Amino acid sequence: MAETWAAVARCSVQFLIRRVAQGLRDQVFDDWERDGMPEVNEPRGARGKHPTSVTLTLRPAFAADLAARHDPLGFLGLARVMGPAFRARFQEAFDMALDKAPLQTKPEGDEK
Repeated sequence: MAETWAAVARCSVQFLIRRVAQGLRDQVFDDWERDGMPEVNEPRGARGKHPTSVTLTLRPAFAADLAARHDPLGFLGLARVMGPAFRARFQEAFDMALDKAPLQTKPEGDEK
């Protein structure tokens, strides 16, 4: 379905992934700042066929707070700690965006 959306939008699936992730960033960070980052158990091999690697810039104080709460010894690195929680939230947002996307694939006038 992501491929169909990308074809209709005339862009790559990676571009759609980046746009949805960037649009989600502020909301996720506000939620995590207020409630803390959720613990997510991501089953090994559960990732989709398109990589969801995106760059997210954190406010320094927010990054320090997340690191203190979720990686206090600095063993894992904040990106590795955040990945599963952000991917889980991203997958929900991407599915919602797909549902809203106008995916008309028939040329106009061919409706039957």
